[in-house]
Amino acid sequence: MSKDKKQNLPLDVLAELMLNRGGTKAVAPLIKTDKRTPSVRSIYNIPYTLDAKNRFLQFDWHCPARVAEKIQNATAPTVFYIHGGAWSSGDKKLYSRLSKDIAEQGYTVINLNFRYLPEHNLATHYHDCVKCINYCLSKAELFGIDRNHLFIAGDSSGANMAALIGGRINANSFKIKGELAGLLLFYGIYDLNNLSTVDFHICNALHKGFEKIKGAGLKEFYRVYSPITYISKNYPPCFITAGKVDGLHTESTMFVEKLKNAGVKTCSLIFPENRKDARHAFVNLNGKARTEALETMFEFMEKISNYQYK
Repeated sequence: MSKDKKQNLPLDVLAELMLNRGGTKAVAPLIKTDKRTPSVRSIYNIPYTLDAKNRFLQFDWHCPARVAEKIQNATAPTVFYIHGGAWSSGDKKLYSRLSKDIAEQGYTVINLNFRYLPEHNLATHYHDCVKCINYCLSKAELFGIDRNHLFIAGDSSGANMAALIGGRINANSFKIKGELAGLLLFYGIYDLNNLSTVDFHICNALHKGFEKIKGAGLKEFYRVYSPITYISKNYPPCFITAGKVDGLHTESTMFVEKLKNAGVKTCSLIFPENRKDARHAFVNLNGKARTEALETMFEFMEKISNYQYK
C-alpha cells in the first residue's frame, strides 16, 4: 500500500495496520505527551465516522502510559466526556486539560465532539454521542477501554446529554457493549421545561428557539430530552456538582432530590453562594472549586466501581 493511501485511512485502521506490522512501538508517531501530565499519552482528532475530516465527528484519546504502551492487552476504566456549550458551541479541545487530569488518575478518557445547533438538532447531538461511544467500545482493546467500568460525563448541556444517555441505557432504549458504572455531571440542566424560567442568561433564548421550531410538539420534545423523564430506582449512580453562585444550580439540586427519592446512589457537591470560584464553567478554571469537585468525583468513582485504578 502506498504512503499516500495509508494517510487517507481512518486513524484506528492505520493504527491497527501499524500494530500488526511493527508491534506497539509502531504507533509511537501517533501518540503525544504533555509535560504537565507526563504519565498520560494522547492521540487527537480520531474520526468515529467515515467523514474523517469533519472535526465535529472526532474524538481525542487520553490514556495512562501503562495502558497506552501495551495498547492491545491492557485496559483501564473509561470516561466518555461530552462538552458543554448550550448545544450550540464549544469544542473538545477546551477540555484537554480536564481529560488529561482524569487520565492521570488511571482512566482512559474519550473526549468527544459532536454536531450542534443551529445547523443540527438535539437528536443529531444525541446520536453523534451514542455513535462515538459505540465506535470506541467496538474497538475497546485498541483504545485500552475496560468495558466493565464505564462512565459518561459532561458539563452544562453536556451534562444534560450524559444524563440522558445514561437514562436511556437504563430504560433499554439504547444498549452498550459494556457496563455503565455511573454518570459524572457538572452544573447541567435536567428538565428542559425549566428553560423558560431558570435564572441563566442563555436558557430563555434557547426556549424561544425550541418553541418556534417545535410549536405544538414542544411538550413532547422536552419530555424526550429531559433526563428527569428517565429516573427510576435503576438509574445509574451519579456524581453531581454545581455552585449556588451559578443561576443553573437549581437544576442540580432538583435532580439530586429526584434521584435520592428514587433510591439512586448519588454523591452531590453543591457549593454555597459565597463560593465565587464555583460559578458556571468552573471545571475549566483554576480554582479551589475545580480541585474539590475532582477530588470528590474520583472518590465517588472508585467507591461505586470497586476498582483499583493506579
